[in-house]
This record gives sequence, structure tokens and C-alpha cells, in this order.
Amino acid sequence: MHSVEGSTPVNITPFRCEMSAPTNQQLIHGVYLIFTVTNLTDNPLQLLRWYTPFEGFLSKLFIIKNKVGEPLNYNGMMVKRSTASNDDYLILPAKEKVKITLNLTQAYSLSSGEYTVQLFPKNLQYLQHEEHLTTQCSANILKIKVFP
Repeated sequence: MHSVEGSTPVNITPFRCEMSAPTNQQLIHGVYLIFTVTNLTDNPLQLLRWYTPFEGFLSKLFIIKNKVGEPLNYNGMMVKRSTASNDDYLILPAKEKVKITLNLTQAYSLSSGEYTVQLFPKNLQYLQHEEHLTTQCSANILKIKVFP
């Protein structure tokens, strides 16, 4: 595990991250995926939304590759941060899950074709009993076919 300044790395997995999406999607309607985080602990946790799908496209969230393995460029915003406030945290009750649906066409230039989508590797930062902690959150890789 990696430590972030002011945070303590943990050796347990407090979260499960998952992505899901319809395999076949029409570009004209958008290309959507659902990102889900489950709190695996017996305690409520506060997840920092920054650099996660829960804040939308304010940083590079996904690695999307076309059929021949070429990565698509991220075209969304890149936001710099100062200090997190209480409003920047998402409360995850014990053993509960939170989902968000994102339209990938808002930040990536998709066209007709086949793609793989994976979560861009970043540490999740969270609070447990007022202690700042970090953990990795890796999710499954999706295969999506986009039609006109």
C-alpha cells in the first residue's frame, strides 16, 4: 500500500470497487458505465470524492483502449486541489454500497468500435474514526461495443 501525505496506508481492503455496463451501446445515446463502491467494514467510512467517479470528470478516471490496444486521450477537466472539507467526503454506511452512472462520451472521444475500460489506478483516501487512511481500489475490466 502507498501512503499519501497525512494519511496512513492500510493492509486490509475496506472497499470493493466494481464497474458494470451494457456490452452493446449506441453512441447516439451515450456510452455509460456504473461504478460501485461497497464498504466491506463494520463501520461507516467517509470516502474522499476527489479523483473518483463520484465527483464526475474532474480528473482522468479510466483507461480506455480501442480494439488494437491504443489508449484514448482523456479530454475532460483536470482540477488541482488544496485542502478537503467535510463536503468533499461521501459517507458509506457499514456493509452498504454506493453507485454512480457516468457517460464516457463526456470525457473521451469514442466512436463505433470495441473498447476495454479499466479504472485508472489511484489510491482512495478515506476517514475512519477521524483517522486519514488510504487504500487501492481496483475494479474489473469492461469490454464495450459501441454502435452508431
